[in-house]
Amino acid sequence: MRTLFAPAQLATAHLVLTALVLIWNLAVSGRAARLQSTPRTMAFLCALCGLLLLPALTVLLVSTSVLTGRALYTLAWVWPATTIIVGVQAAYALSTRAVAPPIGIPIVAYDVVLALVALARYLVYRGYEIPAPLLVLSAADASSLAYSASPLALLIPWFLHVPIVAPPTKSQRGAGTVLRTAVAVLAGAWATIIILDVPAATSAVRSYANYTNERLTERADSDFAIGLKILPSLSGGAPPLAIESDLDLADTVGAQALSVYLSPDGTSNASLDSLARTLADQRGDRQLVIALDLGHESRPAASRQAAYFDARVADLNRIVHILHPDFIVPAIDPNGAASRALGRVPIAIWVAYFRRAAEIAHQANPKSRVLVHVGGFGARDSALYAWAGAPASPIDAIGFTLVPWLGGAATLDARMHTADSWLNSYPEPKEHWVLEAGGLPMVHGEENQARAIWGTIAWATSRRAVKGAIVFEASDYGTPIGLRAPGGRVRPAAETLARAIRVLSENAAP
Repeated sequence: MRTLFAPAQLATAHLVLTALVLIWNLAVSGRAARLQSTPRTMAFLCALCGLLLLPALTVLLVSTSVLTGRALYTLAWVWPATTIIVGVQAAYALSTRAVAPPIGIPIVAYDVVLALVALARYLVYRGYEIPAPLLVLSAADASSLAYSASPLALLIPWFLHVPIVAPPTKSQRGAGTVLRTAVAVLAGAWATIIILDVPAATSAVRSYANYTNERLTERADSDFAIGLKILPSLSGGAPPLAIESDLDLADTVGAQALSVYLSPDGTSNASLDSLARTLADQRGDRQLVIALDLGHESRPAASRQAAYFDARVADLNRIVHILHPDFIVPAIDPNGAASRALGRVPIAIWVAYFRRAAEIAHQANPKSRVLVHVGGFGARDSALYAWAGAPASPIDAIGFTLVPWLGGAATLDARMHTADSWLNSYPEPKEHWVLEAGGLPMVHGEENQARAIWGTIAWATSRRAVKGAIVFEASDYGTPIGLRAPGGRVRPAAETLARAIRVLSENAAP
């Protein structure tokens, strides 16, 4: 059965509702603060809400990246403080009967839940340990957004719930009453969805405990590499702050491989020469993985699709000639992020593109191996894997993405099980990598991020065909999944990564 709304429509609807709630908040706060009939305490609370909302929201969005958050992360407390103030305003309006109970009760309930979620997120953001109920409530909020808005809500800070200011002034009958009722219904609906997700969120947060006692499988020396994805997706020169922090972290944990993503705009000769100089002192014995990230591209016209992929093959040719990577990845997540940007590209076109990419890469540098990234576990991903894994395919290696999702470790286990079934489909499988391994520190907690990475590496070392795992990624670049938080604080998962590298090095079989 077809759903009533596509995910893109749900995402748009949520963003529109968020904008309308912001407009409502500013209009209600401004009107209440201006009216002389508004009690002084209520006028002060409304004025404070209207004054803080937009700046607090700006700080929240900007402070999610290492590149922009270093100057503002100390102000991250402004958003939870604002949600608390809005909750106090709504509760005060209800207690003084400035707003009717049928309108005020759902708004107060929603604002209280949201204030607790914002407080929990802030504490996790700053690295504090928080009570399990607060972490579960934060996870339930993220889960509700993933279901009602977009699955990408777990990764993109633009999807969020905004507190609602209770209307403390009398409204005109008719349109005013309908509007207030609609706002109350929306608040009640959002609060209900969050609360209903609490049981599933509780299971997700607790599910990672099974990884604590996992053991890494000894591998022959140099037979397995643990690496780190560094830098944001580059469309030009690498930001100096990112270079310094990420390379320092790679040295600290002892990363044996480095992964760098490039957008097509970042594959000019000048950009590649600059990146080559940046990485010159970092290569050593480390393996280098260079991937082409098409997830932010504009969709080409149907008549220009062939020319578009011809241009990407030319990009790969320059990358191999200048950077000499150990692995070249022609496209990150072709059936996921790339298809969302480029449109639903048929598998046959991807196969033709990968075939040409392999031919060009092998001609440019026979030592560079071509790795196809299978980012998901759906039917299209299965078809792509079947082609890439076949002995007749020109592809040298295959990469998986193994990260938990809404179900926590249960989701990660399911993806590992599917990967096992694919690995077992060929008697002698090709070389495999976990190209993206990670966790969700701002959703399920930083300790669970570390456990997810440990569990993924334990799975990878126990499969002989898997030759490496790369943790995604060194720092938060707009998505809260890095080993380094926006303020520069290193999360516990970095020590887990260093421990895994140390354990495998000390116990390497001859």
